Amino acid sequence: MDDLDAFIEKDVLAGLLALASAASGGAAVGLVDPEGHLLAGRSAGPIPLRSQPIAVEGRVVAALTGEDTVSPELLVLVGRSLELVFAGGRDRSERERVAHELAIGRRIQLALMPRHFPEIEGWTFAAHYEAAREVGGDLFDAFVLRNRPDRLALLIADVTGKGIPAALLMADVRALLHAAADNADGPADALGRVNSILVHERATSLMVTAALLEVDTLTGDVRLASAGHESPLVARAGRGVGSFDAPGPILGAFQDAVYREQTARLGRGDSIILYTDGVTETRDENRQFYGDERLLAAIGSVCGATADVVTRTIVGDVAAFRGDAELFDDLTLLVVERRPAEDEVAAD
Repeated sequence: MDDLDAFIEKDVLAGLLALASAASGGAAVGLVDPEGHLLAGRSAGPIPLRSQPIAVEGRVVAALTGEDTVSPELLVLVGRSLELVFAGGRDRSERERVAHELAIGRRIQLALMPRHFPEIEGWTFAAHYEAAREVGGDLFDAFVLRNRPDRLALLIADVTGKGIPAALLMADVRALLHAAADNADGPADALGRVNSILVHERATSLMVTAALLEVDTLTGDVRLASAGHESPLVARAGRGVGSFDAPGPILGAFQDAVYREQTARLGRGDSIILYTDGVTETRDENRQFYGDERLLAAIGSVCGATADVVTRTIVGDVAAFRGDAELFDDLTLLVVERRPAEDEVAAD
């Protein structure tokens, strides 16, 4: 089939299959013709444990195959997206069917987001995630580093793209950054390791901005490294809003990228706010941007509040600004607060 042959030659297919494999822990994922000959990706064996037929106009033209660790829902998601490309996406019923399958992808993606935050005495957490499409490319996480129970990793990232490829890369980057943070000497080293993998081992043209922080939960000391991401903001209790940054190149773009760290300290009652550009680039009905100044003002009004209050204040202000306008980009926010001492709370 000409459409199939033309699509197979494109790098996007190799990238899509590679990301599906990465999202399944490195399991083999491949595309085979009706006779079982491998067309792209990696062979899952002569009798694959997972298989998803690819049909166009009622005729099976190929099949996705995978090992048993590959999620059936993931194969369905990727398979339906390929069918849409092969068919040209002109038929409305086909688009509606794929939209339904993208909803499956959204559920898979949401399952990768933190279902609960670490329980650390003296710290509160809150987050907000809203995708502009069924499947987005943003990521946030907070987790205690392995073998270092007093160290907390905070992560926020944004894939330069939307839809299924961005979601799959997001899943891959989440796993990579978790492993890197657990084993690296610090955030800068971790970003460098992940960048090397994306440049040399992932067949994708997509790239990722990210900010990775390591927090000493006993002292409040923070180490930050950034890969082209928005600077985290710090709401100082009674002292206003500041920011700190450690400029670094976007992940997946340059093989010789160098990442550096910046340090700070969170005092009692201080909060750190991590966000993606979907917050500041939210538009109202007149296509005006929400912007940095309004974000700083919203945060400034709740300095010293809990993470939940800070998050609800920002989200509410963005929603009030946007009104009925369409959401153009994923909106992601992570807030972490170092609680005041009990005697300080009692004094308030």
